[in-house]
Amino acid sequence: MRRHLHHLNALRCFEAAARLLSFTQAAAELHVTQAAVSHQVRALEEALGQPLFERRPRQVRLTAAGERLVGVLSSSFDRIDELLGQLKQRERQTQSLQLAVTPSFSSRWLMPRLPRFWDAHPDIELHLHHSTQGDALSRGTAEAAVVWTAAPPPRLWSQRLFGTVLTPVCSPTLPRTAQPLDEPAALRHYPLLHEDSHADWARWMQAAGVADVPVRQGQLIDDSNALLMAAMAGRGLALGRLALIEEDLHAGRLLRPFELNIVAEGAYWLLAAPALAAQPHFQALAAFMLAECAASTTP
Repeated sequence: MRRHLHHLNALRCFEAAARLLSFTQAAAELHVTQAAVSHQVRALEEALGQPLFERRPRQVRLTAAGERLVGVLSSSFDRIDELLGQLKQRERQTQSLQLAVTPSFSSRWLMPRLPRFWDAHPDIELHLHHSTQGDALSRGTAEAAVVWTAAPPPRLWSQRLFGTVLTPVCSPTLPRTAQPLDEPAALRHYPLLHEDSHADWARWMQAAGVADVPVRQGQLIDDSNALLMAAMAGRGLALGRLALIEEDLHAGRLLRPFELNIVAEGAYWLLAAPALAAQPHFQALAAFMLAECAASTTP
């Protein structure tokens, strides 16, 4: 529907003059001249084809058409003004938060849950910074961070989110050797993928009671996301953090050839400067993450 709103300036001048019953006072309110108000009102009357004021010496009165129009305009302008005030207030109340996360934690744990946080806290703008490094806070690129560590650094507010177990995973299309992958000892015939060091595979072999599998071989990859991508591509077997790969297991992108798990040496921690930790918008994020951790059944 075509709207007849091309006389907005004239409507604004008319509403002020009609509300105040004075062209002079309307001009003062609008910070224009009395002649400008008079000109705009006259142009509006000409466009409508009827007078809106009865003009008398030193006095104006509204016509019946003027009474009808000012009633609608004043109510509409009041509603517009109220809404603009609410929007400005909401803008002032919006808080931003810079959070550093690793790509694996972000894509496999945080992002599937984050829409619930956005829905519950539309006034918080969460800016994610992805990095494999744990020094985002010290470098000043973020105000808070989720890091994988055995112990949080001193002088920072810290909250443990969750630990997990490590479980062997590989692609369903992993090239098979003549030796079936039916027992841990068979791993000596398959390439192993390592995150950071060979220590985790050495611990898993010890838990499995296998002493003669050479674990100090295979690719070292310092990012768990890249490690899992290599496993999915059939490049070998990796020890995946079970809390992060549940969806990949359900979707069949990864499979577990053995049920034996070992506890990972570390956990995900939420870190922040003490001053930020006292702020309501950060406390909302921390409470959300803890609630999501509590709701998860994955070890």
